[in-house]
Amino acid sequence: MKLNVEVDITPEELRRFMGLPDVHEMQQSLVNQFSQRLQDSAEQRDEFVQGMFKSAMGPWQAFSNIMANNAKADKKDKKDN
Repeated sequence: MKLNVEVDITPEELRRFMGLPDVHEMQQSLVNQFSQRLQDSAEQRDEFVQGMFKSAMGPWQAFSNIMANNAKADKKDKKDN
């Protein structure tokens, strides 16, 4: 037996139905504080952006190194055979 149930409700209605707290005001407050701090100091903003890119690029750089090393090993194996 297969039973399909389709419910047409908004995210807000689902949140209330599930009994989850409304954190919109808290999130908005944090975003406002965060953006105010970034606007207050260009130096902090630059440090934040640089740190964000460094942490984001680390895994991609590691992946790139792994792929390059595997390609080199594959070429070496083909030459040896």
